[in-house]
Amino acid sequence: MKAKFKTTDQVIDTQADKGRKHIPFSLIHEEYEIGILRIKDIIDKTTNSIFTSYKKKLLSEPITYIVPAVWGKIKHGKLTACQREINEKITPMISSIMEIFELEEINGAQRFAIEYLIRGLATSKITYLIESFKNQQKTKTGSEEKNPALLDNLDTFGNA
Repeated sequence: MKAKFKTTDQVIDTQADKGRKHIPFSLIHEEYEIGILRIKDIIDKTTNSIFTSYKKKLLSEPITYIVPAVWGKIKHGKLTACQREINEKITPMISSIMEIFELEEINGAQRFAIEYLIRGLATSKITYLIESFKNQQKTKTGSEEKNPALLDNLDTFGNA
């Protein structure tokens, strides 16, 4: 597969993709870096805030509890109040990121694909924070016992 990559906001084209409509990513050079840093900051702040705000609940539930919260939907039953609150933080995060992309002429399937990636990343980052905290707890206590007192002094650090 021969590929030719163009600079600025021109379309990336490959022979395998002939005939497909491409939408250029409009952030270039410095703007590209600034846009990516803004997206990273939005995702990090949102996921850290969710973990910090709901850590007791997230640590007491199975790891899969976060998925319906991020998506705002559950296969069977209804979302809990906590899951709805988490989703209320995820939805504006996605809107902010979509604005940064400045995509015009995007159809529903394309929007869903981008939102799917963003939601997947948010889910991964939150589950990472949950599991990282559990591992820290095991290291500090030397066992797998849950120590609720550790939650009161938790500070999030780093980025997944």
